[in-house]
Amino acid sequence: MRETPEGALRDGLVRQTSCYALIPYSNRIAQGRFSFEGVEHRLALNFGDHPHSIHGNAWQKPWQVMEAGEASCRLVFVHNPRGDEARGWPFAYRAEQLFELSPNGLMLTLMLENEDHRAMPAGLGLHPFFPRRPGVRLQFTAERVYPNGEDSLPVDSILVPDDWSYRTMRELGEPRLDNCFAGWDGTARIAYIQEKIALHIEADSLFGHLVVYVPSGRDFFAVEPVSHMNDAINRPEPVRHGLKVLKPGERLTAQVRFGVEALS
Repeated sequence: MRETPEGALRDGLVRQTSCYALIPYSNRIAQGRFSFEGVEHRLALNFGDHPHSIHGNAWQKPWQVMEAGEASCRLVFVHNPRGDEARGWPFAYRAEQLFELSPNGLMLTLMLENEDHRAMPAGLGLHPFFPRRPGVRLQFTAERVYPNGEDSLPVDSILVPDDWSYRTMRELGEPRLDNCFAGWDGTARIAYIQEKIALHIEADSLFGHLVVYVPSGRDFFAVEPVSHMNDAINRPEPVRHGLKVLKPGERLTAQVRFGVEALS
């Protein structure tokens, strides 16, 4: 992953870090509004002048270090929707991130538990950033992709076009992607040919979607395992698009594994 500058840690600049969790939903909720079980909710617009709420609220909050050792660390965040915090997310929840390093790589476990007295819509995601260097290659397989409209929200899915297909490993190029792929098989591979190193990503089946973000002219890109499509909560039958509904006390738990290999 890309390195996190010291200044980003000092100043709390989350979007300059190596990776952050997407909890309790991934990507955008249109205009920060949704209806759930007959109740209308309005979220804070948490991304400058962007017209939508994005990535949940946990990525912009401090987490507590509950355990830390030489090769593992557990972080916890507890959300209490009182006062202004309700505009971050109107339901109470607890989230955990567990990082475990081994000779084989990194295993990251995400957990989200509904601590509210009501059912709660819920999703998980991970937003790792990778350095964009000459010759970097990408490979992943998905069934369909959601093009975005001019409002940055997805329209109906289509078969993956050739320009966006990475079924066979190829150079990253300039696809200008910022799209959610559906029917992802849970694996992806990133190869740095000049550096002779590759990264293998393997995600649990909960992560049936993959957001790929390749901004034009930038020195990074993102390959994001997520549980649901962008703005799923505002779609008919959102559960069909990967969003979960957690009863009080129910939890979601899923893992993403990163393995490093040397190329000959």
